[in-house]
Amino acid sequence: MVALLGVDIGGTNVKTALVSVDGAVLSFASGSWSGRGPADAVETAALSVPGLVDEAGVSPAVCGCACAGLVDSARGVVHSSPNLPTWSDVRLADMLSERLGLNVKLENDANAAAFAEFEVGAAREAGNAVMLTLGTGVGGGIVLGGALYRGSHGSAGEIGHTTIDLDGAACVCGSRGCLEGMASAGAVVRHAVEMIGGGRESALSPAVSAGTLSSRDVGAAAARGDEVALESLAAVGRNLGVGLANISQILDPDVIVVGGGVAEAGDLLLAPAREEMRARLSACDFRAPLIVAAELGETAGVVGAALLARDGRL
Repeated sequence: MVALLGVDIGGTNVKTALVSVDGAVLSFASGSWSGRGPADAVETAALSVPGLVDEAGVSPAVCGCACAGLVDSARGVVHSSPNLPTWSDVRLADMLSERLGLNVKLENDANAAAFAEFEVGAAREAGNAVMLTLGTGVGGGIVLGGALYRGSHGSAGEIGHTTIDLDGAACVCGSRGCLEGMASAGAVVRHAVEMIGGGRESALSPAVSAGTLSSRDVGAAAARGDEVALESLAAVGRNLGVGLANISQILDPDVIVVGGGVAEAGDLLLAPAREEMRARLSACDFRAPLIVAAELGETAGVVGAALLARDGRL
């Protein structure tokens, strides 16, 4: 059996997996790391490999690495990363290759996740697909005709920083009204805090007072029928729907996959998003794509990176 090594480097965790050539996860590990220098991330990944090999009973032939940020896939360089603010022009592929003794290919993490969902996940029947990941930020990846679309400078898919409201909330990028600022975990919390601050009753009030409210708290309360939580998710869902309509009008994909922690709310978020999207598309006679929840969860990045390395598409 031929195995592929997938690595996914985030701000606090490094995930690794051995993956079969058809995308099945043979063994998986996730561990915390310092979040500082790239050498620490490389070492954390490398130390997990013997355990992966023991569990799967096979050694990897090639490695694909996913990392958040502006990535030059052709050169294997991470130019910068919001999750790793001290990193600048890091030759990550070369560092991993030297440490692991494998050919290593590098990709942006959202692109890798999108490719995994296209190949073996929620968009596997699609010809063209887009993926959004809703968490602290909003990531995006585009697959057109079976291949990742990276754009002229490698930065295509930054859907989170498209503007959906000229006067909307401030975004970490310095702009206002970005989809990221309006449909991320922070947006869910902000809506709930504003309503409770305005006098609405909610089971979330103690967490708001303590300053500990999270989007997962809001999702859990919504599942129990809390009105403030439900309205918060619906408001963010409508914002998401504006972004989905824009994606549909520009790219006309078959499927848009929505993943990330915020999307764990399921149809409490996605139903208002679909409704808003369809209302905007129907006015222009655009065909609405299928909006589906991601299937691969925390393994999407490692699976996508491994499969891209397999195909030599990086």
